[in-house]
Amino acid sequence: MNRLDKTANTIANSILRCDSMRVISHNDADGITSAGLICNALLRAGIPFQATLLNRLDQKVVDSLEGPMVFCDMGSGKPELISRVKGDCFVLDHHRPVGTLPCMHLNPHLFGIDGAFELSAAGTVYSVVRHMGDNADLAGLALVGAMGDRQAMVGANRAILEEAVSAGAVEVRAGLKMSEDGPAEEVFSRSVEPLMDITGDSEKIREFLRSLKVEGEVQSLEGDMLSRLCTALTLKLLVQGSFAADSVIGEVIRLKREVVENSLEMVQLLNACGNREVPGLGLTLCLRDRSALPEAQKFASEYRGHILREIRLLRDQHKDLKNIRYLLLDDMEAGAIVSGLGIRYLYTDRPLLTLNRKEDIVKVSARGNKLLVASGLDLSIALKSAAEAVGGNGGGHTVASGAAVPPGTEDRFLALVDQMVGEQLSAASAGSA
Repeated sequence: MNRLDKTANTIANSILRCDSMRVISHNDADGITSAGLICNALLRAGIPFQATLLNRLDQKVVDSLEGPMVFCDMGSGKPELISRVKGDCFVLDHHRPVGTLPCMHLNPHLFGIDGAFELSAAGTVYSVVRHMGDNADLAGLALVGAMGDRQAMVGANRAILEEAVSAGAVEVRAGLKMSEDGPAEEVFSRSVEPLMDITGDSEKIREFLRSLKVEGEVQSLEGDMLSRLCTALTLKLLVQGSFAADSVIGEVIRLKREVVENSLEMVQLLNACGNREVPGLGLTLCLRDRSALPEAQKFASEYRGHILREIRLLRDQHKDLKNIRYLLLDDMEAGAIVSGLGIRYLYTDRPLLTLNRKEDIVKVSARGNKLLVASGLDLSIALKSAAEAVGGNGGGHTVASGAAVPPGTEDRFLALVDQMVGEQLSAASAGSA
């Protein structure tokens, strides 16, 4: 952390010497909060900026850009593209680096910190912006980014959380980690997480809560009522074969400086903005403009509906190969979210891929879990190799990765991923024998 912080300080000083800045970032919750962090810091420093939020970085994007510019939540795996950038360039990313970048580059992996689990892109960006002025009040956004990438508050993330508490940016308490505030019955009826066998059935949710004598605002539950509900949720998830109770029970982070207090609601709002292809609206939220809230909340409500519909399709239409499980659909709205929910709550024994055929491309989202990674799984290698073998591209983290492949190559791609995942898990098993 000390070495990372020293490099972050050097990058911060270099950015502050720029007369203007182009900000290029990913369009998911981690990427949008990353952009929000650097844009807030540039605004406070009086440096004009222009921000662009993208689904992926490609040659067409890079060829149209000229520095100075900062890439957030992307760039570490694309040295050949970054080398084409004209002018000063900074890369603040947490994906596994590939090769050597010809610019100032901050990535937790370069300092022995696992960017898949311990520090998000937003956390990496925060390590820079905290040296660009009095910006500790922005630490809550770094935590939102980490939660958007399903990271726990451990390692470097824990250090940011402690700083956020000290700065009054967040409050932490024990409770239920739900993505909405309000009456328990209403919240559980609408929520996609925890994903239970009764999710989406309002009458069964009502019966479940009444049998536990649980009522009141979900964010205010405490004492015996909270204890009963937490115990029942844990048991229900275990019966489903899920060990994800810690995803909904434990440390609740409340944002004290942002447009909403519920940190998981902020994640949901930002993901919905990215999905609806209005990531700029999410960036506006990160710049603390409350006027953007009603529209973002409308998108989030629609997005929840899409997620629940596609979860039902996952239950009914998923296919099993020897080492992976997958769902192939046309025009999915929430592929990455569905694969994440599926691996946490429904099908935990092997990696889960969603393949979304949309226009002239097939977008792939793959998710594993810590147990599979500990057993040798590396989805970033598997997806990158398999995608390139069929004329596409891919990469990401050991536990979560993505790819884009040409239509008609799905079967070959899946067979290659299945083979590589099998080899990874077998090699790790043989090595431990």
